[in-house]
Amino acid sequence: MSSTTVGADDGPLSAFALFCAYHLGLDHQGRRRFGNIHDVARGAGVDRDQVEAALQRHGLDAGSMLNRDFDLASAQLDIQVSPPGVDLLSIAWMHWELFCCAPVVTRDWAREARADEDENARVFGRGRSGT
Repeated sequence: MSSTTVGADDGPLSAFALFCAYHLGLDHQGRRRFGNIHDVARGAGVDRDQVEAALQRHGLDAGSMLNRDFDLASAQLDIQVSPPGVDLLSIAWMHWELFCCAPVVTRDWAREARADEDENARVFGRGRSGT
C-alpha cells in the first residue's frame, strides 16, 4: 500500500515516525511523549500544516485511521502499559506492520449508531425513544 510506505524517508515526517509520534505518543528515541499535533510539529521542527499534510499523505489522518480495520486503542494501550526497559519502538513497529496490512473498510455510521443504541438499551434498559 503506497500511502503508508516506510521506505520513503521524510525524516521526522516519515510514515512510521508520524505513526509513533502522533498516534502512539512516542518520540524518535522511543520515549513516551503524548502530545497534540502542535507538539509533534515542534518536535519535528516544522509547522502544524506540514504535519497535517504529511499525515494525509501517508494515510494517517483521523479519517483514514477510522476507515482501517486496525485497533489503534490496543496499540496505544500496549505502549502505555509496557514496563520500564521494554523496547517501545519494537512494539510500535509490530503495530505499524499490523496497520500497514489492515484493510480499508467502508464504515456504516448509521448501522454503528443503531448498534450502539441497542447496546445501551440492553445495558441501561432504555429504548431508542428514551423510555
